[in-house]
Order: sequence, then C-alpha cells, then structure tokens
Amino acid sequence: MRTLSCKNCGGSLEIENQFIRTVTCRFCGTNYLVSGDDSLDPTGQSVSLANYPSRLKVGLQGEIRGRIFTVLGRIRYMYDEGYWEEWQIAWSDGAPPDWLEEDEGYWTLYRREKVKGALPDYDQVRVGGTIKVNQHSVFVTEKRRAKVAGSEGQFASVFPLQGTFGYLQGGADNHTVSINYWQDEIEISIGDDLEHHELVLRY
Repeated sequence: MRTLSCKNCGGSLEIENQFIRTVTCRFCGTNYLVSGDDSLDPTGQSVSLANYPSRLKVGLQGEIRGRIFTVLGRIRYMYDEGYWEEWQIAWSDGAPPDWLEEDEGYWTLYRREKVKGALPDYDQVRVGGTIKVNQHSVFVTEKRRAKVAGSEGQFASVFPLQGTFGYLQGGADNHTVSINYWQDEIEISIGDDLEHHELVLRY
C-alpha cells in the first residue's frame, strides 16, 4: 500500500493496489491519475455521489464463486432514462481488478479484454445487428450515450470526467459484452451474470 497526499485538501490517499491508475479523494472529491513514481496528476473535480441503496460500499469485502475480493471504488454513469453503477473490485489472489455492474438489482461480473482488431465506428452500429468483437460475434441489444455522474474510491482504469461517450451492450457465447467508446480508446468488457447467492458479502 502507498500513501499519498491530496494536493487540494491535504487528505491522505491510500493506494490499495498495484494496478490503480485513478483515485478520488474521499474528503474533497478531487480525482487524480496515479503514476509509478509516487506522484499525482489532478484530472478534475468529481461530483459527490448520493448513497442510493446498494449491497456494496467502498472498503467492503466479499466472495464470488470462491474468490475473495475487496471493493476499491464506485463510479456512476447517467443516461437519458436513468443510471447504472460499476464497482471496482480487487481480488485477494493478486489478479488484476475486475468490475461489478449493478443495474436495477441485477449483478454482472466484468473482466476487461484487450481490443485485438478493428471495431466499427459507434455511429455505424445498430441495435439488432451483429458485430465482430475480437473472437466474439456480438448481437447488439442496447446502444446509448452516457456520461460519468460521479465517483469515489480507486480505479485500475481512467474514465472521462467531461462529456459523453458511446456505450454498447450485447450478448455472445452466453456472456454479456459491454463496449465503451471513450474519446481516445475503445474498451471491451466480457461479463458473467451473477445469481443473488453468488455475491456473498462480509459486513
């Protein structure tokens, strides 16, 4: 664990995991990029998150299918019809962090996957169509534009604080596939839906 100081308020920032790239100060909400030389690059002010009911909270430990995890951070995305939340979790076995998506009471465990080939432009994709994503043939079920509404905690990826991004979701090979069209890159996540009993929390 590394301990850094917030440049805005002086609060202590404890970096929990070697994979962390972004941290939000729990005292003032300032976001930072975390570099490998124990320095912080401020990226802007994050909106404080209202505590909507959830089974998770930052710092909580739990277990999924025999693997123990700790919740590192939470990010909320907004779109025209509502919002969804994603929780960054760190595994006790040292594997790279993954994401738990919470949407209307349903949970999906996502792992990031590197983009291995060209993807169609966001504007070219149509709901009901099929696109090739790496080795997956993804049937597209959802297409939206969203934005970051706020965050807390720490993250192994960098997300945009301003503006909107394109978001696709679909299915392939009994998995949920999520694709984010950020301003500078495309991010692919492969998800497994969880049954309620598979997410065991340690309060």
